[in-house]
Amino acid sequence: MIKDGHIAPNTNPSIHEIKPRHVPFDSIIIDSQTGQISISAIKWLMRHGVPLFILDYNGTLLSSVIPKEPITGNLKKAQFEAYQDAQRRFHIAEKLVGAKIERTSNMIEWFETRYEIDEKDKRRLEDEIRRFESCESLRDLLFVEGRVAEIYWKIFQTLIPKEYGFISRTHETHQMNSTDPVNTLLNYGYGFLESRCRASINTVGLEPSIGFLHEIAQPKHPLAYDLQEPFRWLVDTTILRCVENETFGKSHFFLTDNYVLRLEPSAIRKLLEELRISFNSKVWYKGKNHSWDTILQLKMQELARYLLARTGELDFRNPCPEFDAGDCKILREKILSLAPSQSRKIGISKSTLWYLQNRSRSPKTLRIYRKTANKVVG
Repeated sequence: MIKDGHIAPNTNPSIHEIKPRHVPFDSIIIDSQTGQISISAIKWLMRHGVPLFILDYNGTLLSSVIPKEPITGNLKKAQFEAYQDAQRRFHIAEKLVGAKIERTSNMIEWFETRYEIDEKDKRRLEDEIRRFESCESLRDLLFVEGRVAEIYWKIFQTLIPKEYGFISRTHETHQMNSTDPVNTLLNYGYGFLESRCRASINTVGLEPSIGFLHEIAQPKHPLAYDLQEPFRWLVDTTILRCVENETFGKSHFFLTDNYVLRLEPSAIRKLLEELRISFNSKVWYKGKNHSWDTILQLKMQELARYLLARTGELDFRNPCPEFDAGDCKILREKILSLAPSQSRKIGISKSTLWYLQNRSRSPKTLRIYRKTANKVVG
């Protein structure tokens, strides 16, 4: 039984009852800075295989209680050996960085369907891709990965309205000391992603403290950070859509005593719901439709098989996401501003324009073909 708002003054708590063997979720995330949880509840969750994650005041993952992992001595031994083997470690790290670079390119192509992107930044990215192809050491990979991230966040910054005060993820105000709404949302998003990675690693039985791209550092979990790289785009696209649709306003944030920006509880629930929708979106992979959350788990299973030499292939690039123009405020505004003469020039008929503009005025979700959306934003 969950009582939400039990401690808050002048509030009638909402009560949720969950029956054994009918758990409607695969993890629990606690953000509240106050509250109580019983040992019986923790045991109940662990018996049902439901991990418990606790977020810190700034949205980062503070701690977790993970169900008992499978006994995988041979797998952990193979993981340690791969980490100590410079050639194998480089190969795995190369696959991770390659996937991250490809997703970065995918994202920037998606940005271009909605915004104007500086050609210089695109050329810089192309240079780093060529540099990646000639990397021969882990140090080379980390250098390229860092440069790609720098270019990506420089471009991402240009997409965010100035009133949000977003400078970059690499600025001194990022992550732990976020003072702007976008970095705050990204912190919570990456905290959610890390929780999903930790759950997937635990399910397979790998050791989270031994990564291949990220170095061992207490009290961090390098393998969880490794696994995040090919999937960060899920968080980024979610946050960008929230910004475009003005999902969160000033009232959804507040400053703590040390000037760190936090989300109100209702906004956290709303953001987690947006993230859940993104992670549950479907993609075709190996003959089946899977959610991206399932793909994340499948990639951990594939890594485990590779470490155990049950397969010689390792691929973090596939499946490739299909980005669409989406239902955003900017797209609606562009449709509404189109004159009949402009629509004819870009190949949109008078009747189609009438339909699109009517849909854009409606509060309902705007659904249009990608080719049509590309004509409008292109």
